Amino acid sequence: MTPPLAAEANTAAVLLPLGAHAGFMAAFVGTVLALLVTDLALFRRNPKPVSWKAALAGVGFWVLLGLAFNATLYALAERWLKADPTPLIEAGRLTVEEAASDSLVALASTKAAFDLALQWLAGYVIEMSLSVDNLFVFVVVLRYFAIPAALQHRVLFWGILGAVVLRALFIGAGVAVLHQFDWVAGVFGVFLLVTGVKMIAPSGGDDLVDPSRTVGFRLLKFVLPLQREFDGNRFFSRVDRRLVATPLLGALVVIEFSDVVFAVDSVPAVLAITREPIIAFTSNIAAVLGLRAMYFVLANAVDRFHLLKPALGLVLAFVGLKMTWHWWYGAPLLPVVVALSIVLGTVLLGIVLSLAIPPHTKAEPPAV
Repeated sequence: MTPPLAAEANTAAVLLPLGAHAGFMAAFVGTVLALLVTDLALFRRNPKPVSWKAALAGVGFWVLLGLAFNATLYALAERWLKADPTPLIEAGRLTVEEAASDSLVALASTKAAFDLALQWLAGYVIEMSLSVDNLFVFVVVLRYFAIPAALQHRVLFWGILGAVVLRALFIGAGVAVLHQFDWVAGVFGVFLLVTGVKMIAPSGGDDLVDPSRTVGFRLLKFVLPLQREFDGNRFFSRVDRRLVATPLLGALVVIEFSDVVFAVDSVPAVLAITREPIIAFTSNIAAVLGLRAMYFVLANAVDRFHLLKPALGLVLAFVGLKMTWHWWYGAPLLPVVVALSIVLGTVLLGIVLSLAIPPHTKAEPPAV
């Protein structure tokens, strides 16, 4: 006897189309902007270096807020799908005959909502994990421009705001392309696999960032003169009536351009987990929002996590393999919950081994 929900699944179907939930997305974006504005207002009132304890509390706040949003999304998705099971039918999770039964609709809605919540959590964890790699760049950039501790929050705030806009554009374009051209999933998968392998391979320190050689830095110097002196917390200043850029703007521009590079990896990675635009966008943005607080927690200890980059390389390679497999065979390589466990386990293993095994340091040549 065929199980009641054994319809042929269409994994490319969207359960939460943007057009049907535009109000929800508007509320999400409005809440994100309100949180960022509140954060900036509080910092302006008390512009001082962020303590380790305050940063740790900030990380906890953003993580708990993200988990609360995930739970809310699960409840809303279940209610939406119960009220209108059409997406379930189009996705092959429910037949037209089964849609006439309230109990079967409720069962299918609950299962679909749970799958969406798992996809959101997996996307959130992957983005949070890959965002740690951003911290290495942030540390180098802020040190290069000698940004005082009291002003780092300002640079990172505007950097995060820019990242939110960039991720929205990247995810929107990525989802549209994947739904229009399915073969692009194979290209994304191979790209992630190759990128992951490169991150695993020892680089001998060649991957260190030199802010002065980045595209953002060169473009800024072409447009505006860059002065070495700060002008309070301003991004621009005037010298002999000429508009010049302060080191704050220099650091911000380099950070924004570096985020474009990171988005090229992280956006395909989250799209390997879900084709749902709402899931991909909200999970990505929720992870990015906590990045600033995470920076202040790990800034002074980021050098100790020397094995985290290879671990993140393994994550990218695994996600790339998963995406390529799904495109080639038309079926998931592993359930989302298993993929989530592998990603979490790999990142935690990289952290634990980094703390347990001291980083290798080159011996100093003997003094003559």
